[in-house]
Amino acid sequence: MFGDATAHITDALSGCDALVLESRITMSRCSRQAAIHRRSRRVLAGMHGHLNNDAAAGILAALDRSKLHHLVAAHLSQQNNLPELAQAALAAVLGGTPADVVVATQAGWVRLVVLMTPVRVSP
Repeated sequence: MFGDATAHITDALSGCDALVLESRITMSRCSRQAAIHRRSRRVLAGMHGHLNNDAAAGILAALDRSKLHHLVAAHLSQQNNLPELAQAALAAVLGGTPADVVVATQAGWVRLVVLMTPVRVSP
């Protein structure tokens, strides 16, 4: 089980212009690990754990995205996720392409001011 959003969180995020959404791991990479370390068990710790790509996409799908112009996938695990997988999961909800989702990496900061193209929202 991975983290989940409460109705309060979904209500609070609906209608936002910009969103930074955690997309910590993908199950396909995590399940390939031979042993789950103590840290990984914490990541998988029930509804208050980290968001995997599918959970992040589910939250995004539940939001009112009518005003959403900027989407950033953040807090990706270097061992258990790939930027392309997080982008694809979130872009599928938007009805766009992975290029519509910016990834904040551990190697540097993302400046929202450089994001000029609004995300595409499917009708």
